[in-house]
Amino acid sequence: MPEFGFPAQPRSAEMARIISDLRKRGDDTRVATVTGRFADVTAERRGQVSELMQIEKSIGDLQGYADSIALSELRASTTQRSLDQLSELGQNLSNAVDPILTNGTDANFEIISGVANASLESAISALNVSIAGRALFGGDDAGTAPMLDAASIFAASTPFLEGAASANGAYTALRSEFLGGAGLFETTFYHGGLNNAPVTEVAPGERVDYAARADETAIRDVLFNITVMAAAYDTTNGIPADQRRELVAQASIGLRNADSQIANLQGRVGSAEARIAAQKSRNIATEAALTLRFNDLAGADSFEAALQLTELENQLETAYATTARLSNLSLANFL
Repeated sequence: MPEFGFPAQPRSAEMARIISDLRKRGDDTRVATVTGRFADVTAERRGQVSELMQIEKSIGDLQGYADSIALSELRASTTQRSLDQLSELGQNLSNAVDPILTNGTDANFEIISGVANASLESAISALNVSIAGRALFGGDDAGTAPMLDAASIFAASTPFLEGAASANGAYTALRSEFLGGAGLFETTFYHGGLNNAPVTEVAPGERVDYAARADETAIRDVLFNITVMAAAYDTTNGIPADQRRELVAQASIGLRNADSQIANLQGRVGSAEARIAAQKSRNIATEAALTLRFNDLAGADSFEAALQLTELENQLETAYATTARLSNLSLANFL
């Protein structure tokens, strides 16, 4: 006589296992459909993933360099803008002075001195610029504004222009304080580091130095001549009246000469910017090539994955329906 029975519990457990497996495969296939990559690359590659791991590390390294390059680009371009501003301030003062030197009045010169005073403040502000916590013109002292404030520089400089026997003597005396060793500039005006800022690595073994310090000769010379021009016709000081016009004339010539030195600094920073841009392009190209190779090894056919996903969804629906039917089986229902 045949036996009748419905071992529903074991069959339900088996169906639960099948459903769980189908859901896992469906999730993995869904990932492959959307991303174009296998969800479990190790399983698909049967454990042969050493090349994939190396490629993934190389891509991660390049992405790390991308952050360094972006910060370097920002710092270099900001440095360049500050140098542009110094050059523009000097040129504008020289251009404004030239016609006044021919037939200008004291009132005209007083206006120029006022403009020069404001230019000194702008120049100091440009040199004290900071990006991401680093004072760009402070060398290896990243956390300190490299330059003393403009008013203090002006006040400390004026006495050297008041007591000389000639305009040329006054000009030379103050110039030595700005450009000579152990003068006011080094002891009082400049607060930055004595060494250059650390170079930036933009690729393995590729380091770029884009920094300029505020104590470089070109920058000192611009600040000196702007200071002379600001003090020359300041009515509160004791510069001899017969020396004032000559001081303005010498400062104007000095600014024109200093501008060529600033241009050299700009060229140095521009060369670093070009190297950064070139390395950035190389890194992008390398990352693209590595990504293609990674996709070749870890990539899934999205169209095939979509077909598999549809098939798995149908199987899962069938499994759910079968489970529902099994759950309703009982002797009473059978009878």
